[in-house]
Amino acid sequence: MFDQEKTLKSLKGVPVTRIFVAAFITQFCMGLEVLLRISAATPIKRAFFDAVDPLTSGAHIGEILGVLFLGFAIANFVMAPFIDAIGMRRVHVLGVFAFLAGTATICLAHPGAEYAYALLWGGSLLQGLAWGTLESVLNPLVVSIYPTRKVARLNLFHAAYALGMLVAAPICVLVGRYALGWKLQLCIVFFPAFVALILVSRLKYPLSERVIHGVSFREMFRHTLSRPLFYLCLCAMFLTAATELVPSNWIDLTLTKVVGIQGFWLVAFIYTVHLVVKSFAGVLNKHLGSAGLLMLASLFALAGLLMLSHASTPATGLFAALVFGIGTAVMWPTTMAATSERFPGGGSFAIGTMASAGMLSTYVMMPVFGRMFDAAKIDAAGGAAAFKALAVGTPAFDKTMVVAAATIFGDGSAMPMITLVFFALLWLYDSRRRHAGIVLAEPIATE
Repeated sequence: MFDQEKTLKSLKGVPVTRIFVAAFITQFCMGLEVLLRISAATPIKRAFFDAVDPLTSGAHIGEILGVLFLGFAIANFVMAPFIDAIGMRRVHVLGVFAFLAGTATICLAHPGAEYAYALLWGGSLLQGLAWGTLESVLNPLVVSIYPTRKVARLNLFHAAYALGMLVAAPICVLVGRYALGWKLQLCIVFFPAFVALILVSRLKYPLSERVIHGVSFREMFRHTLSRPLFYLCLCAMFLTAATELVPSNWIDLTLTKVVGIQGFWLVAFIYTVHLVVKSFAGVLNKHLGSAGLLMLASLFALAGLLMLSHASTPATGLFAALVFGIGTAVMWPTTMAATSERFPGGGSFAIGTMASAGMLSTYVMMPVFGRMFDAAKIDAAGGAAAFKALAVGTPAFDKTMVVAAATIFGDGSAMPMITLVFFALLWLYDSRRRHAGIVLAEPIATE
């Protein structure tokens, strides 16, 4: 077990608040750029791919958007074990510079140029690698500077991502209204990123919990990989991350005509809910524990997806988004904080592996949802030939889209249903251990 008093003593003189602010601004940049990218995808698709081959333009822009998540998963998994060896501050600076380099690479592409696709794809991959690198250091950094408030502070840290998306929404509207161009839109992230770099350059970072308590590099792997519970938590992270991220990406595509308002605003509303709920995660965690909090989150996410599958008016769409947002708000950060609580000896490797699993789930499940939607719309139309015969915008076409949207959100509810059962059992297990006077964390493996 880790002696929290020892960790707290090591933090004396460390500018904890300023370090957290620098991490918060960095995470804000990630949320900001993600929505700026999503908004810029339409003009990029039109300028680079529709003019060449409209039949394959969707696949090309999908590959460029999707490779970000693959890069994140790879970098997070590879970098996480070596954070302490390289140094948290160095990795933080490296990640920000790499992210800006990836953004600049995308902006170097010009329609019709020989290497245009390579620049778009390579820049997006570099952004993903940089984002994964940043998450590999910032998550263990936050739990290291707040060892007694991991769930609360990690949720507050990830609220920066939601805040970034909310700030990006009006920016996208203004850029479109004044025709400022997608390149300028993507480069807006440079401003907050440079603020983060200035803050980081003036700070001295602390040692991680693992290093403070003398857990070796080898012990870090053993403490994590030798525990069956870790693999169950890994599977849970795959499902909780997919529950949050995948349906949100399909709301704009599937519900805009179904509920009568632009689905984009439903997504923005969901992340507004995230911002509020994450602020209260610490209070909820005190009463429920991390497993109880995730059990409650799974219940709300399950109910939200079922409501989304039946939403047909602006009111029902917003209410479903509210319930879904309450459920998904705490899933990602609380799962990682719970991992740090249960496997403190796993250090950055345990947290990084969880984050990689979460982002990999998005990369894997996005096309799965796409295939589910295609199958549902064809089935609702009465076959492929019948669907092709439908004219876009007709009542018959809209009815087919309603049925298809209801199908994928209804089928997607299986993910939080599974995690609801898992976290309910884990909550009962934790309760029995607490009544027996047993601590939550797994014992530290020794050489």
